[in-house]
Amino acid sequence: MIGRKKRDLVVEGFIYLAAILTTVIVAGIFFFLFKDGLPLFGEVSFKEFFTSPYWYPTYEDAEYGIFALLIGTLSVTGLTILFSIPLAFASSIFLAIFSDKSRNFIKSIVELMAGLPSVVLGAFALKYISKWIIENIPSAWTGLNIFNASLVLSLLSLPYFITLMEDAIRAVPKTQIEGSLSLGVSWTSTIFRVVIPQAKSGIFNAMILGINRIIGETMIVLMVAGGAAMVPSGIFDPVRPLTATIAGEMGETELGSTHYFALFMIGVILLLFSTCFTLIASKLKGSGKIDKR
Repeated sequence: MIGRKKRDLVVEGFIYLAAILTTVIVAGIFFFLFKDGLPLFGEVSFKEFFTSPYWYPTYEDAEYGIFALLIGTLSVTGLTILFSIPLAFASSIFLAIFSDKSRNFIKSIVELMAGLPSVVLGAFALKYISKWIIENIPSAWTGLNIFNASLVLSLLSLPYFITLMEDAIRAVPKTQIEGSLSLGVSWTSTIFRVVIPQAKSGIFNAMILGINRIIGETMIVLMVAGGAAMVPSGIFDPVRPLTATIAGEMGETELGSTHYFALFMIGVILLLFSTCFTLIASKLKGSGKIDKR
């Protein structure tokens, strides 16, 4: 009995230590990013940095406006969400409720997709999808654009969405589903009135984690988004998302320069995006618990 208590105390202490260490690491990342990012505003105004669409850090009269980069990130992310979440939601319901014999096969395909390197998907899009866009869409003046990047990012993010959403849906007790069906309720009503309300916190968490994955992806947007620091007028225009800007320019930036500080501030913005999405997920999850009561 004493030995078991000691083991429990050791495990509990290890869990607390891991939690504290994780908090310290995250706080440290925030600190060092802010440390190297904030000096930017000693040379560039806050208004210019966030509202100017002109990003020309290597010009003699350099400009450091990230508005076009922000719009590029949000446009690629938004279109990817429109492509991937409805398909992932339908697939997760099928795998969790309707699929039986085919589940293992489909699940293995999804897991295989999750293991595909992003650079491989980027190379495929660069060679084949961009060519298809140019040949079949008259309004597209380049094959490297928002549509191309969003399409490939959807393939990258689908396994994350499907796996996490399916886990949330499968956690709903089958007895409740069977009880609803036995009362004569249709499958559609059972899914939307019984299954989804109970799984919504897990579904929201899956969406937030997947969106964070999309925003943080670098290689695909660097290869096929077009690399143009411009405000797009449509989904077939090229853009340069924030992550692609950091990856493409950090290696050639002078240490301690204004350009260097600007890239670190972009990193701060990306981290704040991720933190905000996580807080939203926590809030929605908490609201779900309150409603459930």
